[in-house]
Amino acid sequence: MKYLIIDKRQRVEVETMGEIPTGSARLVEELGKRNIEYDFVYNDQLEFLFSDGKIQIRANDKDILEYTHIIFRGHSLDSEKEYHFKRYIIDYVDEYNETNPEKKILVQNSEAIKRFPYYNKIAIAMLCHKHNLPHFNTYFRSDGEYSKERGMLNEYPLIMKEYTGKNRLEIIDGKEKVKKNVFKLDSQEDIKQENLKDQDPTNFFIQEFSDSGEDYRIFVKLGKVIGGWKRKASEGIMTVLRGEYEMYNEPNEEIREIAEKMANVLDADFMAVDFMYIHDKPHIQEISFHPGYKAYENKIEGEPVNIAEAIITAFKG
Repeated sequence: MKYLIIDKRQRVEVETMGEIPTGSARLVEELGKRNIEYDFVYNDQLEFLFSDGKIQIRANDKDILEYTHIIFRGHSLDSEKEYHFKRYIIDYVDEYNETNPEKKILVQNSEAIKRFPYYNKIAIAMLCHKHNLPHFNTYFRSDGEYSKERGMLNEYPLIMKEYTGKNRLEIIDGKEKVKKNVFKLDSQEDIKQENLKDQDPTNFFIQEFSDSGEDYRIFVKLGKVIGGWKRKASEGIMTVLRGEYEMYNEPNEEIREIAEKMANVLDADFMAVDFMYIHDKPHIQEISFHPGYKAYENKIEGEPVNIAEAIITAFKG
């Protein structure tokens, strides 16, 4: 048994465990406890070779067919290429598995990635609509002219978000910091606010605003909820960097059913489904096949589920 973990290279300096980003390092830690061999590579250490009618995909000079399990972590949102790499790997392994059924290589979330070919916010909205899953009212126009008549979402406040979910970089105290590209609009004039006005509006969309001041992350393994957290905003609008966390391993039945339905729609091995409330109903805010879980394991009172252990064992064989 040998695992391959593929992660994105960070845009700025982040907290790591050794030389590996914390989320992947926790996976390595759990593999070590089980004496399971592994290799870790970044997305920019992949090679795709097409020669004499044959194909090979290598990770840091090793054919990925040498591994028994492959785990995808993050990918860059600056371009679509790194998400495409995942699908290329899945197709390559599928071809191998067809002729080697007794030695199948397991790729985490392979079916989910096939069912979700475009990793962006509009794709999430389309997916939710198709399967009757609650999602925020959303408006996107390809020309970015959000001052024009739109026939919906005309009452403020609203939220404006980046189409792919890409974060922006700001220089704070002389260092580059990652900031969410999420902006509250209290009026039409707020499109001109700092950090938004100089960005390309064709890369943004608008959504209805949740005034609940809370969000939820629910972890789903093999179609069943295994844990989660609840976060309350400590200041401003909800962002990933500010909030007071609490354990939420036993979500209410409505959230549980929606999270599990989303995971089963995608046939996901492991994923997280994020929620916020609109009035008294939970709505899907985000989905992730490679969610962060550092805060859940380290910053919340209570007994956390071992998310890293859950990830390394979440494979449908």
